Amino acid sequence: MKKSAAPQKICYLKDADQGHGVIYNLEYNTNNQLITFEGFPDFNQITYENNLPKKVSSSFDDSYHITYEYDNKGSLSLINFLGKDSRDKPFEFKSKVYNNTKKQIERVDLSMPVFDEILVTKFEYDANHNIKKIFLVENGQNRLILENLSFDDKKSPYINTPLGNLMMYFTIFSATIGGENTTYFQNKNNPISTKIYSDSGDISFTYSYEYTPEGYISKAKISKKQNGQESSHQEIFTYTCK
Repeated sequence: MKKSAAPQKICYLKDADQGHGVIYNLEYNTNNQLITFEGFPDFNQITYENNLPKKVSSSFDDSYHITYEYDNKGSLSLINFLGKDSRDKPFEFKSKVYNNTKKQIERVDLSMPVFDEILVTKFEYDANHNIKKIFLVENGQNRLILENLSFDDKKSPYINTPLGNLMMYFTIFSATIGGENTTYFQNKNNPISTKIYSDSGDISFTYSYEYTPEGYISKAKISKKQNGQESSHQEIFTYTCK
């Protein structure tokens, strides 16, 4: 008789050294829900309502937090930034989120304290639900700002976390302001080649990976090229597998 294959273990990201001095430490509750995300400046605590992440906040700064609302299908519909400004005056910025029939986010009208106006952004996906393109809508025209040109067929480190929705605002912010590709929070697979179209010169990223036996990234080498200048850094990931 043939032995049946052992069930595939599910791995939960425990530590992520993203390079550049960015190190994330993740902790989960008994339901394998991510509740602590140390190392990210905006928040480190996640609270849930009806098994959906409802609020993120910082244990260091209680003057600012973000809440998330969902439609009746459990798709993200609103991101709400709440806090107080430097004069202790309360503020609230609501970002509307639109989904397609596949429950993919296809548009975010991003309103944040750091922006003077709403950023309208649109998304295109590949057949594996990875973000392929991010557009900024300006004067009714779509301007491509990020393009993931190719992917591997392995699992993203963040695939078993709720950070895809929670960090969508940061993915948009990173691409538009910092020229960084943080779509790994949303994607199922890992990019091999990416381009960011920036006013200060297009940026090309290429990625090479080592993997765990379960098919998650253990190491990544990222090479970046902009205006003829090349640089590279390494990322390291560790997991708890069950």
